[in-house]
Order: sequence, then structure tokens, then C-alpha cells
Amino acid sequence: MDLLGLVKEQLTSTIVSKISSFLGESTENTNLALSSALPVILGGVMQKASTIQGASDLLNTIRTGGYDGSVLSNLGGLLDDVKSTSTLASLGSGLLGNLFGDKLGALSGVISKASGIKTGSASSLLGLAAPILMNVLGKQVTSQGISTSGLASLLMSQKDTVKAALPAGIGNILNVSALGDFLGNSKKTVTNTFEAPDDSKKPNSWLPWLLLGGLLFGAFYYWNSCRNTEELAVAQTTAEAVDSAATQVVSSLKKTLSTGVELNFGEKSIENELISFIEDKSKPVDKTTWFNFRDLRFETGSAVIDSTSMQEVRNIAEILKAYPIDLKIGGYTDNVGKEAANQQLSADRATSVVNALVAMGIDAKRLSPEGYGSQFPVASNDTEEGRAQNRRIAVRVTKK
Repeated sequence: MDLLGLVKEQLTSTIVSKISSFLGESTENTNLALSSALPVILGGVMQKASTIQGASDLLNTIRTGGYDGSVLSNLGGLLDDVKSTSTLASLGSGLLGNLFGDKLGALSGVISKASGIKTGSASSLLGLAAPILMNVLGKQVTSQGISTSGLASLLMSQKDTVKAALPAGIGNILNVSALGDFLGNSKKTVTNTFEAPDDSKKPNSWLPWLLLGGLLFGAFYYWNSCRNTEELAVAQTTAEAVDSAATQVVSSLKKTLSTGVELNFGEKSIENELISFIEDKSKPVDKTTWFNFRDLRFETGSAVIDSTSMQEVRNIAEILKAYPIDLKIGGYTDNVGKEAANQQLSADRATSVVNALVAMGIDAKRLSPEGYGSQFPVASNDTEEGRAQNRRIAVRVTKK
């Protein structure tokens, strides 16, 4: 399977034209930038999956982040709207941060130099390309039921294609020579060696000490080998446990919507609470009934949604497609810091959720964001646990 080829199939001339229009760059240079960006991003994903833990984390991101390929069916429509396109790029930036960390600036510079687009445009293009690539990968994972080991195997098999497509100057960002090398539990076994003394220059008095040293060395080597074996077993067991736990959580409740989409969510989830409220005709719309997201996170001090916590948002989008409801999106913070800053942050985060829903095909007229700052706490701000509960996003049905 050629993952780069599958991604390029999604980037039709129409899609590339829309991306170039959004960036304010020529179509030709945008094409060149995508040709450089895609293998770089895939290379970063490969390096992430080169260890058991990394592959497990990546699989969890695909499952919980909603990277199942559904975005690909409406990619053109998504890129028609500037806000939706900006939201997609913002989500991609979160993904890239997890893959490359503080090397993102240098990465944009390489893409800019290779294609002729501005560095800022290269940064935005990388943000757009990352979720598209992840959706292509996620579609394969979902359709084929790929496990942690299967994901690692699939990605490691891309090494020849990726290495051949990487732009010049990428060596400072990616360890190109190691692409495609699976490291297992990433523990390096240290081989200890020693040089035997020269008998002609040393008296026999060293022999007892050498024997003792050899015994100690043998004991240490045996203990270290056992420990490494145990660590590998624990890592493998942990990866399997993550897969199992994720499956159990996802499959706790199932709901087939009128649109034919089947949702998986927990009994105490926002999805279950919201659907129950919508379908209960005895419960009227009011201004006091709110439903809290359980697993929606943002980058620290930012309104950028953590790319690994989008599943609830995607499920809410599907609910909105299935039911003729409107929603108020409320943002809240704890009481740490200045209230004016908290008010702005809560409003920005609520708006980010609205933008994400619009990017998924929901009419913006059905959504109303508002920030409440540290007002209306649901727990005490005197403890970290309480403050964490107060930092939340909630929804309220305004029409059903």
C-alpha cells in the first residue's frame, strides 16, 4: 500500500486550487509545497510509530480524534469556507506539534525553500495537509481493523517511498536514515566488553579479582537482561491493554441516528445526555439545562483544540445533522488570573468549538458561542481538581 499515493488522490486540481487560494500562493507553487510537505509529515508519523508506545499513542489519536476518513468525502466543501479551512489548519498544527515539537519553524522553512511559497504559507499548508493525511491513514485503520502492531508494520513499509520523496535539507528535522526502523520498546541493550590483562606483564595476583569481577559482571548482565525482557513484556501488554480499553470505552453504548450514522459513546457522556434530552418530549427547552463535554481539551492557555480530543465534537456534529436542534456553546474557566483574560479565553474556546462544528458541515446559524469566564463554577476553585472541572465547554439546546 502506497500511503502517499492515496493522499495525493485526494488532492485533486480543484482541492489544490482552493488551498492555493486560501494561502494566496500560485497553484504551481502550492503543488510543489504539497509534494514536499506530505512525505515530511508521513516521515514524522513513521518516527512516532517506531516504538510500541508511539504506535499505541498514534492508534489512540486516530480512534479518539475522529480520523476515520469521513472528512475526505466533503473536503472540497470544507475548503470553500475560510473559517472551516482555518479551523482545519489549526487542528493540523496541533498534530504537527506532537510530531515535531520546536522543529516546526525549521520545517516550514524547508518547505518554503523547496517550493517558493512564503514561510507563513508553508506553516498553514502543513497544518492543512496533516489532518488530510491522518484521515487517509485513519480510513485504512478503520476499514481494515488495523491493530497497534499492524499500524506500525504499515507505516514502516513506507520507508522507500518516503525517503525518495523527501525534500533536500530535511536531515536536520528527521533522522532520515532511521525511517522505517521499528525499535520495539525503544530500550537499547548495552553490550559490555572488557579486555583481558596481558599475562606477561601482570602477576598472577590479579586472578582472584578478575574472577570476582567476572562473577559480578555476569550477575549484572543476567539481571539487566531479565529486566529488559520484563520491560518489553510490560510495554507489549500495555499496548494491548490500551487497544482493549479503547475498544471497551468506544463500544459501551451504540446509537444509530436517522442519518444512518452509528455513534459509540459512554453511558455518562455528553452524547447520551444530549440525545436523551432531545428525544424526551416532556423536557422543554430552557436556559438552565447544560451538558458538559467530558473529553474536550485545549492547548494550555490557548483556544486551539487538542487534536487528540475531537471525537466528542465530531459526535455532536452528527447529532446536529440528525436532529433539527440549535445549540448555545458556552466556555468557562477557573478563577486563576485576571477575569478579563479568562472571559476572552472562554469566549475564544467556545468559538473554536463552533468553528470546528462548522468545518464538519453544520450551519453556523444554528450555533451561538459565548464565554462566561469564571462565572458559574461547578466545583470549588480551592483545589486543582475543582479548578479542572470548572475549565469546561458545555452546550445548551436553544431549539428542538
